[in-house]
Amino acid sequence: MKEKRIAIIGAGIGGMTAAVTLAQKDIQVSVFEQAPELSEVGAGITITPNATKGLIHLGLDQEMKKVGMAHTKQGVRHFKTGDMIVPLERGEKMLEKYGAYQFQAHRADVHNVLIDKFKLNHADSIYVDHQLTDLKEKADTVELIFSNGQMHEFDFVIGADGNRSAVRKIIIGDDDPKFAGYVAWRGLVPTKDLSKTDFDECGSSAFIAPGRVFARYLVRNSELYNYVAFLATDQWAEEGWSIPSEVDIVLDIFSDYNQQVKNIISATPPEELFKWGIFTREPVSKWSSDKVTLLGDAAHPIEPFMGQGASLAIEDGVVLGRIIETASSTKEIISRYESSRIERAHFVTEHSKKAGQRFTGSDPDKYSKEDHKNEEELGLFHYDPGSVIV
Repeated sequence: MKEKRIAIIGAGIGGMTAAVTLAQKDIQVSVFEQAPELSEVGAGITITPNATKGLIHLGLDQEMKKVGMAHTKQGVRHFKTGDMIVPLERGEKMLEKYGAYQFQAHRADVHNVLIDKFKLNHADSIYVDHQLTDLKEKADTVELIFSNGQMHEFDFVIGADGNRSAVRKIIIGDDDPKFAGYVAWRGLVPTKDLSKTDFDECGSSAFIAPGRVFARYLVRNSELYNYVAFLATDQWAEEGWSIPSEVDIVLDIFSDYNQQVKNIISATPPEELFKWGIFTREPVSKWSSDKVTLLGDAAHPIEPFMGQGASLAIEDGVVLGRIIETASSTKEIISRYESSRIERAHFVTEHSKKAGQRFTGSDPDKYSKEDHKNEEELGLFHYDPGSVIV
């Protein structure tokens, strides 16, 4: 399939991972993004060793070391006292045990690493302000139709356009995502505005309470705290990462948390606080039509309690790119890709859901290491998308 023309709908982290993978294999690839410019939200991101190995496969290990932080001490902690419940060692241990670091970074920095890599030789192959309105599969090609009136034809199409994927709606036609029962707030806090007591030996921590989780970690060489605050609720909230919220609302919900957490929330610049509802879908057994497939949230939206959303999208992008290089037909691409990825994606999706239920449904005084079935204990870090047999 190296001589084929590939289109990717969506220039997020998963889409750009697939684009870089294909470009490095000298496969003709074009990326279409509906936004007027390439950008990512102001938020943190966790790249676990399984995904870091995918980025290493793309030659991006040094770039990730520059933009990511590999915190050594992490853990699950008591919301009120701050005491450690489940200590987690990351840092060098990840490199020694799994062959790659776990990084936490600003999402835009990771996105830019991928964009810059692709643009080195393919800057004219990214098309912004292209919102897909329809696609039509013909005998040998797929016709893409965009809201700006442009039409393009390709041999194979990848839908990497997120949870409310236009590609998915066309090829699968299932219902809209469903509210998962969580509202979340994300904030970025300049650490220069905090005191020494707002830091400790843990660069990354999740403070659990009945019905709530507050997760925070340092990014950009400790210049910023990124946090996500979760509330389990039946009250529906709007989906979308850019809905402004108010600091006093978050402070009120987390008023019984320890002082460090309350200080971090209080120091949030008003323009850096956003609210969104967590939406997911039931897993499906097929992600593709004859000449179109999905990756990342378009294929398998996930509750964010194991930090695997971006990591799965990176895995998808690397694996799919490798398959396209060696497959002899679109039918073979789809067969190998779905065989390689669906079972793993379903496994991670299900366990991420269970992790959220454990975090928010447990009395932290009774939560223990035995309760904590996290991504490492589930064996996810051993996976290498750059070498796994596909």
